[in-house]
Amino acid sequence: MRKALLDENSVWHDFVVDLFENTDLKVLQKLVECFVINANFEGMERRRALEEQYDCNVPWAILMDPTSACNLSCIGCWAAQYGGKNNLSYEVLDSICRQGKELGIYFYIFSGGEPLIRKKDIIRLCEEHQDCYFFAFTNGTLVDDELCKEMLRVGNFALAFSIEGDEEATDMRRGKGTYRKVIEAMERMRAHKLLFGYSTCYHRYNTESVASDEFVDDMIARGCRFSWNFTYIPIGKDARLDLLATPEQRAYMYRRIREIRETKPIFAMDFWNDGEYAGGCIAGGRSYLHINAAGDVEPCAFVHYSNVNIHDVTLLER
Repeated sequence: MRKALLDENSVWHDFVVDLFENTDLKVLQKLVECFVINANFEGMERRRALEEQYDCNVPWAILMDPTSACNLSCIGCWAAQYGGKNNLSYEVLDSICRQGKELGIYFYIFSGGEPLIRKKDIIRLCEEHQDCYFFAFTNGTLVDDELCKEMLRVGNFALAFSIEGDEEATDMRRGKGTYRKVIEAMERMRAHKLLFGYSTCYHRYNTESVASDEFVDDMIARGCRFSWNFTYIPIGKDARLDLLATPEQRAYMYRRIREIRETKPIFAMDFWNDGEYAGGCIAGGRSYLHINAAGDVEPCAFVHYSNVNIHDVTLLER
């Protein structure tokens, strides 16, 4: 890392210089304090000690759904199977964070539904737990200037905008006009010097689009610092098998994400193909678990199985 950062010809040198020039100092301070130090160093020793004591996994991160409600109806949505009427109360969300910190967990991710339907409660959690880092996958349609100002105030909250490539590919799955709303949300976030990136689901009809130089360069130019690349998995309501990426497309993405990391100033991640760096699957509490909006504790967001509910058990008992 030191070598890369000191090399002025390194893409990571460019990445860090741009990060410091265009991100608010408080946001950077909270990223280092809460995510780098607390989640990855301070919490690690506690998690390992408890794993030994109780002979169980203690996750590095918790993915939880504040709500199953959503203002879009995307084709092949894995979460639509849950319906749109479930919510975790603020008190339950707060309790999960409090219990988590006792176990050494300082990183909390929100999915849904659309988590920003509950943006006031999320900001309240960020304010209450200033030693934790919070992150949300969002469709971007509910990001306004008021939210940006609140995110700047708390400092410990970042967003990943769901986007499927260019305007045609995004609107095909997410509805007409969605792409433009995502771009407008990115512009707001960038104007407020906030930290954000994008999340994309690559499938048979958009893999070449989301992996193209044109798309990735455009996302970087719009201020994205990271990208999550998920391969489409046919689960949930009205799952479509024809959206599955081909073996050739998955192999292409394996190579392409590594190429992006070496040539472009963005931290790109591939949810499946980066398994070699994580030592295999991270689900089941090994590195993360999922709590849906009904409170069901699942091994993974893509494995809709649960034998306990967070309303009935403690986080450690789960």
